[in-house]
Amino acid sequence: MGDEKQPIDHTSLHHGFFQFTFPHTWKGIVPWVIAAILFLGAGAFLLVSLDVPDVPPVSESQYVDSLDEIDDEDTVTLGAGWQNSGDEAIFAVIDVVIQEGTLVHGYWTLDSDGENCTDHVDVYDDAILTVAPTSGGESIDIAWSDEVSTEVSTDSRNCPGYDDWYIGAGSEVEMFIIGIDGEYSMLSVGAEGNEAGERTEREDAQRTALATVVLAAALMMVTTPTSLSDDIKNLKTRWKNKPFVHGSPGNLKDASGPIREVDEHDWVLPPPGHETWPENPYAPNDEGTLIEEHPNVVGTPTPATFTLYSINGIIFITAALWLAADLTARHSDETRQTIGYWLRIGIVLFSLLWSIFAFRKWKLMRNIIDTPSSNVRGVAVGPAELVGQVRPGPQGTMSVNVGGSASRKVQGVVKYRWKEEERVCTKDSDGNESCSWKTRRTDSGGTEFILHDGTGGILVDPNSWDKVEMGDKLHRWRGGNWRWTVWVLAAGDPVYCLGRVETRTHEEREEGIDTTIPNSLLIVRGNKDTGMQVHLHRGTELSIISGLRSTTEAIVVPIIMLIFSAIPFIW
Repeated sequence: MGDEKQPIDHTSLHHGFFQFTFPHTWKGIVPWVIAAILFLGAGAFLLVSLDVPDVPPVSESQYVDSLDEIDDEDTVTLGAGWQNSGDEAIFAVIDVVIQEGTLVHGYWTLDSDGENCTDHVDVYDDAILTVAPTSGGESIDIAWSDEVSTEVSTDSRNCPGYDDWYIGAGSEVEMFIIGIDGEYSMLSVGAEGNEAGERTEREDAQRTALATVVLAAALMMVTTPTSLSDDIKNLKTRWKNKPFVHGSPGNLKDASGPIREVDEHDWVLPPPGHETWPENPYAPNDEGTLIEEHPNVVGTPTPATFTLYSINGIIFITAALWLAADLTARHSDETRQTIGYWLRIGIVLFSLLWSIFAFRKWKLMRNIIDTPSSNVRGVAVGPAELVGQVRPGPQGTMSVNVGGSASRKVQGVVKYRWKEEERVCTKDSDGNESCSWKTRRTDSGGTEFILHDGTGGILVDPNSWDKVEMGDKLHRWRGGNWRWTVWVLAAGDPVYCLGRVETRTHEEREEGIDTTIPNSLLIVRGNKDTGMQVHLHRGTELSIISGLRSTTEAIVVPIIMLIFSAIPFIW
């Protein structure tokens, strides 16, 4: 651990209305960048869709038995995408028989090995057909519209076992046509008893853009860190951690074993080195002042009201609702209608889970912030929040042989957990090999330690907490198909404690204790009070609440989005 003190710029931890935050690790950076690219892709899809003709639904067209029945006054103003077709057109549906020309050729082929076959349906985009209404009447020549691609609905066939087939002379088809200035062109054709298909290329391009926005917003939302985590990371001085401290009060030395790398649970500022610790672990440091990183020194940080997290959450819900409404409201087939319906349900479930998760995390953080941090020197019996540095207790620190081997020794430990894993490989019936790590042994333990905040030290019993958050792993050893991983809380680490302060019994006091120091007669345990959560974390309050979001982001926005997503089911 370091020993150089650097003051915190407290104003940097009080954010305003909005703050841009960028992920800190590659696990967050990669999907965040992918999301940004997807947003650009969505914009490209939207621009492309503007050049695609906006074709009205088939159901809104005139259904006629002959061209003479077409009402020339029943015109439709052409929307965007019709580049060279004038301002108005007639859309009609008519059943015809093909007199001359071939529209479709279907066949199948075998691959080079002669084992697998492939179905082919070739639609001739340059076909000029001579057709006549099935009800009788004058024949006309008709071709595909220059504004759209080909679209023919036919029966599905599965190779092998059928001869080449054609939609051509003698075939009866349903045509969806457009008429401009008396000239008619095909938009889609329904053959073999099928209805003419909808032309939804424009809608599909816009739906693709919306779906891309939904995915991009979700990725950017989950990878956007809090504004506090961004600044707290920047505040951390990248010093090189020193070894843990091993021994008992008055008899301390640098511990043997791995040295911890700086992580998100570490000190924001270099902590006091063990050379400055008093021999009496309950006594204050020489200055008797709080450590620099104590909440009573730093104050309560204020996260930004909005970050890209909430903004992308709003975009995600809004775009998804828009997409669902478009799929169910505009001319869509049954598959698209079903997707739109289930998408609505999915949005409500997402909004509900988002609200619950955000509220629970917000409540935890508010519990930590709203509980006043006590100074060890003046702490009273009862529930208390304490922040300080782990120092050896009366029994000293532990020496742990991970996996039972002295070659994997870790000293200076007050709480630990390790596991031993074996790499096991298996083969399936096809001979494909898969490997995974299987846990073979685990162990955990702890010993009482001193939490020291500069004003004094107090005894803490880590084994009285159901769960101790020790943060990232300390080290991992490998040997052949085996590996050993250890997590520790050790002397020198920062520690946040939310528990119950109790008076130590005479039997619990060590021999020679200085009873003139009130905090030496106390101990902190993880006994739960009614309505109170208990926590024991590696890290100070400053590092723990780095995940705090504003009330607006954590509560208001998710609830508004939940109500908004439920409106389609109520309206």
